[in-house]
Amino acid sequence: MPNVDTSRLYTAFPHLAKIDRIWGTRECRQFIRDLLSETRDGQRSGFAPDHASTIMRLLIEHDRHFPDFDDSFGGAWWQKELDRQRQRE
Repeated sequence: MPNVDTSRLYTAFPHLAKIDRIWGTRECRQFIRDLLSETRDGQRSGFAPDHASTIMRLLIEHDRHFPDFDDSFGGAWWQKELDRQRQRE
């Protein structure tokens, strides 16, 4: 289960609670990544900034705990943010 507070996100988008069920899997990483990507031929309106931020934090947390599933080029493209979070721990 993620440590990120997802209560507001899941209230607004109940189907995203799937993240809790698949947490720690390659499928989860891809699901979260797809939420942040344009996958609907311009038909996606996007998330409000607070929800988008929660989703991004979920992706960062997932990559931190399960780095083997990070298939981006040379590591996470948000590596600086990930490094900052590690320094706070």
